[in-house]
Formats: sequence, C-alpha cells, structure tokens
Amino acid sequence: MTDTESGWSVTGDVDPHDMLYVADRHLSIVYTNEEWWRFASANNGARLLGDGWQPHVLDNMSGRERARWASIYAMLLDGRLPVHEERFNCSSPVERRIYKLRITPQRDRSGEVAWLVHHAVPVGEEADRVRALAKALQSVTDSPEEVPAVYRRHVVERTIDIQGFRLARHLQPVEDVGGDFLWHRQYADSSTDFVHGDAMGHGRAAALLAAKAVLILPAAATAEASPSRVVSEFNRLLVRSLPQDEVLFATGLLLRFRPDVKRLKVCAFGHDGVLFSRTGKVPLETGPPVGLAEETEEWPETQVDLEEHGNRFLVFSDGITEQFNAGGELFGVDRLLEVFHRTVHLPVEETLRTVLQELEAFRGSALIKDDRTLVAIEYGELPFEARV
Repeated sequence: MTDTESGWSVTGDVDPHDMLYVADRHLSIVYTNEEWWRFASANNGARLLGDGWQPHVLDNMSGRERARWASIYAMLLDGRLPVHEERFNCSSPVERRIYKLRITPQRDRSGEVAWLVHHAVPVGEEADRVRALAKALQSVTDSPEEVPAVYRRHVVERTIDIQGFRLARHLQPVEDVGGDFLWHRQYADSSTDFVHGDAMGHGRAAALLAAKAVLILPAAATAEASPSRVVSEFNRLLVRSLPQDEVLFATGLLLRFRPDVKRLKVCAFGHDGVLFSRTGKVPLETGPPVGLAEETEEWPETQVDLEEHGNRFLVFSDGITEQFNAGGELFGVDRLLEVFHRTVHLPVEETLRTVLQELEAFRGSALIKDDRTLVAIEYGELPFEARV
C-alpha cells in the first residue's frame, strides 16, 4: 500500500483495514484512515484534524507518559526495537473501546526507518481478561488480608508440569508468605515458559508484589512473543500496578522450554541464579529488574545448549546462596555447585533433598533471613513434580 502524496509505503503483514495512522520519522501524522478520522471527529478530536495540519503523535501526551512514548519511538526509529505492541483503552464521551496497538517501522529505499505504521484491532475476550486483571490487582491492593490466599493458591500450591522435563522444587518463605514466586504456562505448540522471581524484601510487602506478579504474568505471556517481549510486557503491566511514590522491583529468570529441543532460551531480569550439571554457572546476559521503570530497552536473551552444558540444572534464589552460618560465612555458589555435581546421578528430588540437608547443616544455629527457592530440572523424562 502506497500513499503518493507523502511517499510512504507499507510492506509486510499489515492489514490496511486495521491501520489507524502513519507517522513520519519526525513523528508527524501523514495519513489517517477514515475510521480513525470518524472516531476522532465524533469524540471531540476535531482539533487534531485541522485543515492541512499534521499533528505530532506526542501532542496529546505529557509528563511520564510522553517520556515513555518518546523513548519507544526513538528505539523504533533507530532500529533497536523491531516492533512495538501493547493493549490500550480508547475511552471517550461517546464510545469505549479496547484495542491491541502494533507499531511497525517501514523503511525507505535507503534502508532507513522513514515511517511508523500504527494499526490496531478491537479486542474481545482479551478485553475481558484486561478488566479481570485490573479487578484482581485492585482487590489485593485494597485488601491486604487476601494476599496470603493469593500467594498460596498461585505460588505455593500450584503444580508445575513441564512437558519433556522432570522437576523437583522447594519454596520456603521466611514468614507465612514471602516474595519468591514461581509461575509457568504451557502453550499449544508444547513450549513452556517458566518464571522464577524474587520480589524485593520479604514478608507481607514482598508477598503483595509477588501476588501481583503471578496475576500479571498470564496477561503478559504468549507463545508468539519472544521471552524478551514477555518480560517487557510483564514489566510494563507491573510498573502500572505499583504506587508511583514507592520503589518496588523483582529480579528473576524466564526460561522457555521445548520438549523436542535440547536448548533453553533464558531471559534474565536482574538475576542469574541457574547452574548446569556439566559446566556449572553459565554467563547470562542480564537485563534490569522488573518494576523500576517502563522506559526500558528490550531484555537480552541467552540460548543455552543442554548437550553442551548438561541435561540437569538448578534454579535458585539468593536465600540459598546467601545463607550465613554462625561464623558469618556464606553458603555460596561454589558450595551449592559442589553438592549439585556430587548428586547429579541421583533423581532430581534426591539432589534437591541433599542440597537442603547440607544447607541446614551449614547454617547451624544461624537465623534464616530470606526466602528460599530451589528448583531442580532435568531434560528427557516424563513431566513430574516433586516438592521437597
């Protein structure tokens, strides 16, 4: 599709009927479709449609939102962001709609990004999920007494099955609830996303953040999105759910599994707590924690070959490696790795049990000061979860 007056053209999988408008690299709107024009005109948007005036895409934004979108557009224009997609409400005195917006950069003959095509489709079932998520988040915010039940139901009591992998886990909050959380989803193509997160602090405040995280993740995760984009959407929704005057964040890992592929995709957000049976601690590209700011670049991904690094691996929280003994010494990664290697021939649940026994023997009379999470996973067996 080409507009002869402005010179922009659209390539790739873009449906003209879903297109709202096109902006040039100066972020001036150079094309609008008739539906967008009608909607804006009917809802007091006529000033945006003045004769001969090309409005700027940021004209109706201010403050934090303007800064966020300016950052997104800058990354789209310089090629750091191949596409941007998010859900939004389009409310007005006349109509209320929920859309999924997708911004696709289009390049000119020189290869430079010259236009940004904005297209969107109304969302039906997804709109219901967005409203349900907003209601659930508001409920745990307004009713702190619900947090323990949400944490137990979505974290402590939830079974984790990963097709083609055997799994054993241990999750021990310092108090009745904690900030460590686990979440997973299996998709229709048999791939599975598994998230281990650690909310800042522990106790009720951390559990509230963890509860929000496990409520948000189902809305952020799709098979079509890369692990990096899942974390990006998770971060965006988490930031919007948090009080603006508080600094709250979570660290963790997202691992994407496929039962027929001996490779993992790992997206780390502020945490690299994973050990492999053959090579130990594999360097991971790590992005920032989630929850700090929306204006963040894409999180990096690391692909790990299990044939090279080992079929079995441990995912752990700081509460394991940063446990002190009575003499002030840390348990540490090296000690954890030594026990792991020594028990690699045992079933995963035995590996987990041995690590925890040696951790307790090391701790002695020292206090437990942080939540503990330890997950042992092995490729190549039927789905199985043991809790230790």
